[in-house]
Amino acid sequence: MSSLYTENSEKWKSLASIDYFTQFVKAWIPFNAWYKNYYPSLETDRAAINEIKTHSNKFRNKLISLLKDRGNEGIAFKSRIAELHVELERKHIFNKGSRINFENISIENNPKLNHDLTYNGCKYEVKRGIPNRSGEIDIFIYGRKGIITFQRTQTNGFDVNDLTDNPDFLKLSPIQQGFLKECYEHINPSKRINLLIQDPEIIKKAKDSSNRKSRAKRLRAEEWIEVGNLLFINDPDKICKGIIEILYNLRNVLFHGEIIPDSDTNKVYEPAYQVLYTLIQAL
Repeated sequence: MSSLYTENSEKWKSLASIDYFTQFVKAWIPFNAWYKNYYPSLETDRAAINEIKTHSNKFRNKLISLLKDRGNEGIAFKSRIAELHVELERKHIFNKGSRINFENISIENNPKLNHDLTYNGCKYEVKRGIPNRSGEIDIFIYGRKGIITFQRTQTNGFDVNDLTDNPDFLKLSPIQQGFLKECYEHINPSKRINLLIQDPEIIKKAKDSSNRKSRAKRLRAEEWIEVGNLLFINDPDKICKGIIEILYNLRNVLFHGEIIPDSDTNKVYEPAYQVLYTLIQAL
């Protein structure tokens, strides 16, 4: 039989834990108020977020400066980014069917409208953004004499399953299918990238240079950005866009009630709140 002290201890312990869902909302409200005032002509939150990611403003400029800062403030901020990555790997959270993480993220609209390649005398070509044909994608394979051997027009925008499930596509050889999918992915309007370093040679350099400070600094400037104990790609602009996109996605699933507010998810929102809170101080 449990004692009164034990019962009270458990109750107080639950009350002592910080609700980071609420803290995140409290931090988002002033951010929301700022961008509604800063971009009065933009009608949606998505439009404002895209603008914030792309052009100079107090929020974006603060984020970029912290990513480049090798002092205590920059190190502390980037350690929060690393924590957010770790927690998102532990607890998978989805927004509109896509997992929210740093390793497979769409940070901006892909400007590439067409792509082609030639192999063994055959040309593979994919086009989108065709004038007066909004949302349509043309897909071709041309034989050695320029004769079309495969043609597919999608009318509902980019959809890889629509392509790969097509009966004529399934009749192609595995090599042809592979080249066609490669071309198709190049024009993906929401092409996803990995913001973390995956190149084993660069990772090895980072480890080997850890005890050689001058060389480590030079390599760091050229090949990676240290984010906590992680190596991110050396592109502050892309990292900045990725962080803003992740914060916005976490906002969406929270505001729309799409998450289970358990302790594991709360751990995701702790570094997310800390990152957001740091950035809104610049507004």
